[in-house]
Order: sequence, then structure tokens, then C-alpha cells
Amino acid sequence: MVSIHSLNHVEYESRGEVGVWTITDFAAYVQSGEIDAGEEHYREEASTEEMSATVVAIENAEALGREMSDTLERINEEWSQLADDVGIDRHAYVADGMIASAAKVKMEADVETESFGSVEESVEWCKQA
Repeated sequence: MVSIHSLNHVEYESRGEVGVWTITDFAAYVQSGEIDAGEEHYREEASTEEMSATVVAIENAEALGREMSDTLERINEEWSQLADDVGIDRHAYVADGMIASAAKVKMEADVETESFGSVEESVEWCKQA
């Protein structure tokens, strides 16, 4: 089991049936290799019976530069599979600029996916499921 306290760049909170992961420094999260542990934490928390939707808020993604393309491919492959595996109904991305929209477009899970500019807005949408 991965403890949220072992992750340096991720904060997690449960808002009832919606899990919210905030990646506080996406560039450092990806470059440090912490992404594997973060994905495992997501799998563990999101697969609980009471979880019906998830939100991933991404901060500082623009610092990835050229690595962003590879990271979007990982979202397409790994994060899409994760969303399918845990059995949620809705998934939302929150980020500045085009990052949330780009992540949403890459998502190929069999769950309703949307992008937002704020966590509050995304949680409200998730709760409408």
C-alpha cells in the first residue's frame, strides 16, 4: 500500500465519493519517477466501493517542456487503463491553459471525462453522475 505521505509532489483528499489528487509539481513528479507510486496510490484509493469519480489537478506541467508529449502518451495508455480498472463513472482533469484539455483528449477510458479550470467545478461535475 502506498501512503500519500510517501509522495512528495501529490496531495490527496476524499470528498465523499470523489477522490481528488493534486499533483503540486507535475514536472518534478514525472522527472523524479514518483509517477509509478502515484499511480499505485490512485489505484488503491479509486478502486474502493464508495469511489465513483476522480479528479486529477495538475500544477506546473508547462515546466516539462518537450517531455510533455511523452507524458501525454503515458496518460493515454496507463491512466486510461487505470480509470477502466478501478471502475469509476467520471474522471476530471484540472490544469491551467491547454494541459487539462490535452490530457482529456488523450484519455481513452470507458468513463466520462472532462477538463476544468478549478477543482471545485470539477468536483461538482463529478457529483452529478
